[in-house]
This record gives sequence, structure tokens and C-alpha cells, in this order.
Amino acid sequence: MNEQTARPPTMAADATAPGQQPIVITICTTCRQVIDGTETRPGPALLAEVAAMAGPAMVVRGTQCLSVCKRPGTAALSGPGRYTFLFGDLDPARDAGSLVEMAAAMAGQPYGFVPWKARPESLRSRIIARIPPLEWAPDDGAAPA
Repeated sequence: MNEQTARPPTMAADATAPGQQPIVITICTTCRQVIDGTETRPGPALLAEVAAMAGPAMVVRGTQCLSVCKRPGTAALSGPGRYTFLFGDLDPARDAGSLVEMAAAMAGQPYGFVPWKARPESLRSRIIARIPPLEWAPDDGAAPA
């Protein structure tokens, strides 16, 4: 891997507030699934669809593995000072727009937290994890109101 591809997207965490930082959409490009006896990799198609739809405050990137191999078509949405949401079983045609919609919703919420009912419907049953930001930890562990 050359030095340029090894660097993360530029997001100086101390330079601007979390609300001004981009939402990063990371898509696994190596997950495999078998449909009608044919092995496919949904990640590259999902990556291309999401990249074509993403807004200017979004960074879209592929990764070789998100370690969710049993749920091919996996994406993580994250950003400095924000929750990280991990989704699996994503279909490029059905879910690319939902990922972009979710990223836009995260940008407008404190700590990037999007309540379940406010998430795009196609993503609600595909959630694998929601991880709170390191910068936020209330005593009771509750999500932001």
C-alpha cells in the first residue's frame, strides 16, 4: 500500500466542531454472498452507488473488511464526536439511498445519534451495532434525548 492510500480522509478533529465534520461512510468491498448459485460481492456496487449519491459533507470510502462476513453488504457510518452505526445485509439498489439519507440525518443530530424511528426504514432491521462516540458518556449510558 502506498503512503497516499494509507492516509485517512482529512478530518482535523480539533479544527472544527463535530457538526462541521463530514460523515464518513465506510463500505466493505470484500464480503461475498451466493445468490442462485452465483457468488457476488455487493460491496463494490454499493460503494459506487453511495459515492454517486453522497453529499458534499460526506466522505465515502471502501475497506477490505469490516469483519461482518455473515451479513454481506456491510457499511459503517461514523464521524468525529458522533455515534458509529454499523449495518449489514445491504443491497446496492435498495439501500444506497438509505445510507446517504442516514448520513444526512446524522449530520443534523447531536452526537450523530439518529433514533430508530427516524432512521430510513430499509436500515432499521439491518442494524448490527451503534457505538457511542468516545467524547460522550453519560453516567446512565442513555442515548442523547
